[in-house]
Amino acid sequence: MSAAPSSSTKKCQCECDILLWKNPVETGKYFFGSIIALLILKKVNLITFLLRVFYTIFLTTGTLEFLTKIILGQGIVTKYGIKECPNTVGLIKPYIDEFLKQLPVKQAKMRMLVFAYVPKNTFKAAGIAYCLHKFFSWFSVWTILFVADLLAFTVPIVYQTYQKEIDAQLECACKTIKKESDKYSQLACDKIKPHLEKLGLAKYLQTSSAAPNSTTAKLAADVPIETTSATTTSADLPSVPSHGPSSSTKEFNVDDLTNEIKQSTNSLKEDFETN
Repeated sequence: MSAAPSSSTKKCQCECDILLWKNPVETGKYFFGSIIALLILKKVNLITFLLRVFYTIFLTTGTLEFLTKIILGQGIVTKYGIKECPNTVGLIKPYIDEFLKQLPVKQAKMRMLVFAYVPKNTFKAAGIAYCLHKFFSWFSVWTILFVADLLAFTVPIVYQTYQKEIDAQLECACKTIKKESDKYSQLACDKIKPHLEKLGLAKYLQTSSAAPNSTTAKLAADVPIETTSATTTSADLPSVPSHGPSSSTKEFNVDDLTNEIKQSTNSLKEDFETN
């Protein structure tokens, strides 16, 4: 049970160390290797390149095997070549099994999005898909991969080095954005208010902060207050029994208490609705 989380934690820590340049030599290998791979992907036609590699290997191994069988009586390719294939199935099977476990959940989510079980989520998905469509129409896939590779190897180390300054600037920017958004929303409300007043809908422009206070004040003003005398005489005080507690106790009835509570609740409800 604890082996899997520890292995995943170690893997995540290793990836973080690579991106944070804890070992510059190891990180440099990954960084320059990814850059070279992207440049090859941009400059080389992969289909023709792979076909050329395949026919070159096939011609070379076939020629060597044929000539060595004629000259030496035994082919050196079959003698010194790899006898067993690598365990590719065992390598990729755990990833495929995990993907197949998650597939029904992903299918259910996609079905709910497509058939608009929750229209709000469907509209969000449509907006995201539209933004991605525009983004990929403006930039090529290679450009996006190249920029993402550069950012992956530079942003973490820069953020770790200047974390305090960056956090302070982000906090300031968030406050400024919130302030400006409140300002422009108020301006929009002021411009729309005259038109809504003509339609009789100006009451819906009340701010949310003022609404609870006005409602509470109105309810408090509507509640009747009974005037009572502030002075209390000794006759109004309850009499203290001179003798001890009686040996006979009155039986407690739960049903009567429940009925009394219901009647009191109903009467309070009626008084509140009336006032």
